Amino acid sequence: MRLSVGPRVFEALYGSAAPLYDQVSRFFFAGQWSVWQLHALGYIEGSRVLELGYGTGDLALEMCRRGYRVTGVESSPRMHRIARAKLRRAGCRATLLVGSSAVLPLADECVDAVVSTFPSGYILWEQTWGEVHRVLRTGGTFAIVLSGELLPVDHRSKLLICFHALVYGKRNSTADIVWPDVPGFDLGYERHANEHGVASLLVARKRS
Repeated sequence: MRLSVGPRVFEALYGSAAPLYDQVSRFFFAGQWSVWQLHALGYIEGSRVLELGYGTGDLALEMCRRGYRVTGVESSPRMHRIARAKLRRAGCRATLLVGSSAVLPLADECVDAVVSTFPSGYILWEQTWGEVHRVLRTGGTFAIVLSGELLPVDHRSKLLICFHALVYGKRNSTADIVWPDVPGFDLGYERHANEHGVASLLVARKRS
């Protein structure tokens, strides 16, 4: 089984509908999308962080505000423009690049941590994992927020859960995902819950 990368409507939001991405993700996940993203930050040790697939830049902005030295690589030029403008308006600086996770324009072992939240299919590429291993320092962590699920705590969340089931279909559990060969990493799964939902993460530490 493959990693579920979300409905086609969300894939379309990386194109011409990119300006709607923030509003859509906020509404259809009851404000939990950004909460789930933040769980990746709990695994950062050090100041130099690479974000793969930074999207509209919300997590990059938060990392900059917390004092991290942020580099980001995003494949969508439209997302890049939105993120760059968002950080500029906030007076935050980050190195945001348009490119592919399969060929990272970075030096060997130049970052302390790598994060990715709600990634698309690139997270299953062997080239992605090879490049992350190359740019990540020994002992550094690659933290991936794989997915988030709402809990049925009120009428709105129950309706949204039904909507997600119609759009996404049956979701794969993290244990069912067929990962590429990832030599050089120790992998572990984590779950973070609050009263509104649960986030599932994969945490990969680069071996010494």
